[in-house]
Amino acid sequence: MQISYKPGNGLLYSLNPMIKGAIAFSAIVFFSLNTLGLVAMTAITAVMLLVSRLSGVELGDIFMSVRRILLLLAIVGLIQGFGAEGFSLVDACAAMIRILGVFLVAGVYVTVSSQSELTFFWEACFRPLGLIGFPAREFALVMVIAVRFFPVILGEIDRIRMAQVARGAKLDGGGLLASAAALMPLMIPTLTQAIIRAGELAIAMEARGYRVSAQRTRYQRFRFGIVDLFAILIPVMLLAYLLRPFFYTAG
Repeated sequence: MQISYKPGNGLLYSLNPMIKGAIAFSAIVFFSLNTLGLVAMTAITAVMLLVSRLSGVELGDIFMSVRRILLLLAIVGLIQGFGAEGFSLVDACAAMIRILGVFLVAGVYVTVSSQSELTFFWEACFRPLGLIGFPAREFALVMVIAVRFFPVILGEIDRIRMAQVARGAKLDGGGLLASAAALMPLMIPTLTQAIIRAGELAIAMEARGYRVSAQRTRYQRFRFGIVDLFAILIPVMLLAYLLRPFFYTAG
């Protein structure tokens, strides 16, 4: 299972790509920096998942992909759980829900956003930098390809790992250093496959006449609707909550 775009016609799918990107970015920043407790963050995560499900988002692949970060969640929980008064399970769970929230937001965003929508969003974000000679289109293309190929590479690592285990390779056990050393045989075939995929993608884009520097037209025009006007309040409220200490201090 891998996280990738799945067509749909729900509420989240119908939003303008700029609104989708703004909501995802503000939600990731919110989960990273907010000072809410475990109960509040859990409730917000549950509401986010409920809205996603009501919008027709298939959450199965996202939940299955969570197992790939279980070790990261455990490490973060252990580190953040220890304090001056000993280990706090609440603090550990709060730190874990932060990481989980960021992962779920990114997963939902990739699931409801097509490649053209991602490209449109990143080009719009980097367009102001074009005034100083920054290659906005090239960088937007790199970001979109990275987002799309990251789940593919993770899936490739899983397939290579299972193939090597089936052949008798010992990839687990023996402590942290031994496990890290055992994962090295996965890196060479994964890197080889990544280079092969990059070459195939370059040939396919060239065969279709794709030119980043050329003046391009769009098959689909993204326009703002009434729903977008209400949805824009979500990132505004999230960022306003994070910035409120600065206004209180200034006052």
